[in-house]
Amino acid sequence: MSRFALKVAALVVATVVIAVAATAFVTVREATRQVEKSAEIAYQELEGVVQEITIRGLVAGQWDGIDQVLPPLAARLGQRVRVALTDGTVLADTRPGTEPRQTVPVRTRPETDFGNSDFATKILVDLQRELDLARCAYKTGGKVRVVTREGGVPGFEPVAISGTCAKDNAYLQINETVPACGEDVACVNREFATRLAQLTPPPVLVQVGTMDQPQQPRISLTPILLGAGLVALLALVAALLISRQVLRPINALVASTRRVGAGDLSGRVPEKDSGDLAELTRAFNTMADSLQRIKEQQHTMIADIAHELRTPLANIRGYIEGVRDGVLPADDELYQSLHEEALLQQRLIDDLQELALAESGSLVYHMSTVDLSELVVTSEPVVVRADRDRLRQVIRNLATNARRAGADVVTARGRLDGEWAVIEVADNGHGIAPEHLPLVFDRFWRADTARGRDTGGRGLGLAIAREIITAHGGTISVASEVGVGTTFTVRLPR
Repeated sequence: MSRFALKVAALVVATVVIAVAATAFVTVREATRQVEKSAEIAYQELEGVVQEITIRGLVAGQWDGIDQVLPPLAARLGQRVRVALTDGTVLADTRPGTEPRQTVPVRTRPETDFGNSDFATKILVDLQRELDLARCAYKTGGKVRVVTREGGVPGFEPVAISGTCAKDNAYLQINETVPACGEDVACVNREFATRLAQLTPPPVLVQVGTMDQPQQPRISLTPILLGAGLVALLALVAALLISRQVLRPINALVASTRRVGAGDLSGRVPEKDSGDLAELTRAFNTMADSLQRIKEQQHTMIADIAHELRTPLANIRGYIEGVRDGVLPADDELYQSLHEEALLQQRLIDDLQELALAESGSLVYHMSTVDLSELVVTSEPVVVRADRDRLRQVIRNLATNARRAGADVVTARGRLDGEWAVIEVADNGHGIAPEHLPLVFDRFWRADTARGRDTGGRGLGLAIAREIITAHGGTISVASEVGVGTTFTVRLPR
């Protein structure tokens, strides 16, 4: 596996692990919040149940009939409810025979000492008034809340009561007060307890739940961790399969790139998919095609240059060897022939150099405002921004090719076509076969496959013309019909 594939796999694994861990964390946190909220609601429900039982006992003054009150409270709480005296005597139980899980004491009487009978009497008077208020509210459908008063004595606060339950309507008769016991605290407490026993029921214990029921739901991390691990494993397998599918064309592209770098330009990457990767594949294949075409053109150009130089150099060598061997006379005619051969080679080298400069963008242009009527026939002024001498060179190359193609009539005309200036060079020569039209601007191409100098020239004029027109931001094209003639069209921006 390549380092790139390892990096992708590591990124996928890290992404999956982080995503699953974050999901598990959020899940646990949310579950914890829900459990805490549920526990809070359960606590509030339990507090409400204890309130109901306390109010029921204080209002009734006794615990008789409490067994009829517990079933709806147990259903409301969702757990068993048992009421028992502090000595363990069970008064009522919605699920007998099971040990309770939680115990809440219900204090219906204060557990304190009173220093004098006046304070004890005040406590009893206040308690009697609040009991009367609670009983009135209880009978009329109102609601009160149990609170703890001074000295630990239970009391009531109204929540929703009717106007008929006036708090100051209740009062104690004078003979119900705690008798004076002097400094005898024990006497006061004893008399106070006697009066209190007449008003309130004994304290009890409210016990809820069973030992096999948890007090609060607990979150078990084991299933969450197992689930997260399973999800992570499945996600990793899926991600690795997907990444392998994605990396397959990338690996093919890498292998083809390495082959191209090693000089093998024949490799191509199959174009199967769509999207960015397919665009990259097509771009690579296009690049490989271009490199292969350039390499083939280079080979062809080297072969063409060798062919162009071979014959004249062979002629020069033959003449020189003939003079050396005394076969040919060293006269003016021979020197003239050798001079012509040298000039031909010089022109070929000059053309090659000019073409190389044009293709590399190094050819120097002297741009100015040119009226094409100075170069060709026009019916109106046709002005362009161009190099006058280079345009003249292009027209001359086109006309020379036309004459070499057997034309006896060559016309060069200029005209306007919207935002373009158009030059057309037409002839009535032999014409060019359709299969040769795409090749006319290639280096060393000639219609004469025998490459005769009288008809073929050097095969560089059209290639140079195309580079010059392209440098001017224009285009050059050709249309031809065998036996009728050829027309070259040059389009230049105005």
